[in-house]
Amino acid sequence: MVINVPQPNVRWKVVDLFSGCGGMSSGFSAYRDYFEIIGAVDREVAKPGKGKHKAASTRCNATYARNIGIEPKNADLMILDPQSYRETLGLESGELDILLACPPCTGFSQKNARNHLVDDPRNQLVARTALFVEAFLPDFFVMENVKELLRGKHQHHFQFLLDKLRFLGYSVYADIHELSNYGLPQRRERALVIACRSRGLPESPLTPWPAKKTVWDVIAKLPCVEAGEAHASDPMHVSPGMTSTVRSRICAIPKDGGSWGDVMGDPNISEEEKQRLLIPSMFRARPGSFPDVYGRLEWDAVAATITRECGHVGNGRYVHPEQDRLLTVREMSLLQGFPPDYFFEGPLSAKYNQIGDAVPPLISAQLAQQIIRLKLDRTINLPTQLEPRAA
Repeated sequence: MVINVPQPNVRWKVVDLFSGCGGMSSGFSAYRDYFEIIGAVDREVAKPGKGKHKAASTRCNATYARNIGIEPKNADLMILDPQSYRETLGLESGELDILLACPPCTGFSQKNARNHLVDDPRNQLVARTALFVEAFLPDFFVMENVKELLRGKHQHHFQFLLDKLRFLGYSVYADIHELSNYGLPQRRERALVIACRSRGLPESPLTPWPAKKTVWDVIAKLPCVEAGEAHASDPMHVSPGMTSTVRSRICAIPKDGGSWGDVMGDPNISEEEKQRLLIPSMFRARPGSFPDVYGRLEWDAVAATITRECGHVGNGRYVHPEQDRLLTVREMSLLQGFPPDYFFEGPLSAKYNQIGDAVPPLISAQLAQQIIRLKLDRTINLPTQLEPRAA
């Protein structure tokens, strides 16, 4: 990517904690003339399994290494000693330019009913991050999470981090943003936190786009594929196969924005046929509840929020607007703001999990732009569209 603005004599060093498949790092690596990612850490553990089953591996570190170019350290950040890790990277305190940290959001999200009663132990990772800031003393610190980080029942974890940042002399920006207002073709409300040690911060790190991107804008030109079949020119343009029952259910849902509620309310479909097409819980649900389950995306609207459970049609509005299948990995990643050539490693289910867990690179690129402007202390115009990386 070529940017006709002054470049630093030495690229600014970046470390990414909870690096996942590289969503946050990808936005910074898009400006490789400015940033050098020198370290990343992720434990590669998904949410806990049920009963005695162990949590599955996210397989995200292989995806990160393939796309970003360095191998993340597989470690538990609750245990990893911040100062020892800094020394491993060959850094003195104060030498790091940007520390990225996006701890798990599962324990904060209001969609998890358990979070209204129990403070998930993983929420402590937010406060734990403060120790890494203290050890590294980076010029900039960046965090992304669900909105409940700032306004939810367990916001005391963020308050601890905020108090520590201010004690260390950082100016802090923290607010909630609807990311579809900033070019992401998806409803996604997220908390963004930026702290800086050397200068003040603007009112907002993001600038609203003149118009929202729609599902049509992003995936309409992709070639048609059948469920379970990968396109010959792009192995990421693939979705899971499905049973004949699930396929019949999807086929019955109206194109371009339809849902199971449309099938339930269709007077032209017999009760016997509805019993065959729909699942029992749909008949017990209140009218209007869970409208996104088995729902199709709408061409002229933004997509529904992509979550880590996006790999199944029964988990949300993830069915293609016209084709009778789940969105492919490529379609899902484009709606999550990834570059068009991003490659995801691991089994198909892990690919979807990685995408849903990720910070949208389209947004992290804009955060990177803002840091470039602040570092150079001048107003510059930078492209916001992420292009394929050079080989």
